[in-house]
Amino acid sequence: MNKGKLFIVSGPIGNLDDITIRALKVLRMVDLIVCEDTRVTSKLLNRYRISKRLISYHEGNEKKRRKEILSYLSSGKNIALMSDAGTPCISDPGEKLIDECIKEDIEIKTIPGPSSVISSLVISGIKSMPFLFIGFLPKKEKEREKVVEKYFYLNTTIVFFESPHRLIDTINYLAKRFPERKIALIKELTKIHEEVIRGTLKEVADLLKDKNIKGEWTVVLEGGEREEWESDFELLLKLKFTKKDILKFLTNKYKGIRNKVYKRLELKDV
Repeated sequence: MNKGKLFIVSGPIGNLDDITIRALKVLRMVDLIVCEDTRVTSKLLNRYRISKRLISYHEGNEKKRRKEILSYLSSGKNIALMSDAGTPCISDPGEKLIDECIKEDIEIKTIPGPSSVISSLVISGIKSMPFLFIGFLPKKEKEREKVVEKYFYLNTTIVFFESPHRLIDTINYLAKRFPERKIALIKELTKIHEEVIRGTLKEVADLLKDKNIKGEWTVVLEGGEREEWESDFELLLKLKFTKKDILKFLTNKYKGIRNKVYKRLELKDV
């Protein structure tokens, strides 16, 4: 028996008109559709009068569902894989399914379409190349600090997602470290309440003080290389110097950096 094909179908990131003609053809042709939330995908299918069986596939059920999906594909059924918004397999368990399909020699087709990462990048007004997408920042403070140390001193634009209840804390945290870097916050792209906030990190942090934050945001942050004094700063931390001694040593060695060092020390548990 011939195996079925897996179609990675990109859907709208908000506005239902942003589905491609090819995507609609594939959704009408396949035997079933695998998606994050069946309620979300149903809205799209109802809009275009497409009636298909839907099964959910997300972080909560991925192991069990993956076996089921592979079984369907092995039996000759064609399946469309969709996420709630945009292109699947970016920061979701779809990539694990792709890996299994490759191992099982199941043919995979991609149906291109919208991506919130690319759309946010091009509307941000910040240098688009090179850029690095890192998904969501870690929730735990120490893990977040590791990610910032690893990626945020590269000369590349950084793109990441942030939830509404953590956005202000994240922006304030970054503003202490990189106050003059350009940033853009993007929400509800392609929808009625589309919103883009641009400025330096310090400016945007001030703007958010009185703002009621709702919805998931995409953050585009200007890149920047580590300054010379920052390498010494990290070395002094590892050597367990006190905050007072770090400030004294660095301000004696480098001119005009007192405020930068002081703000950085506020972030550290020394």
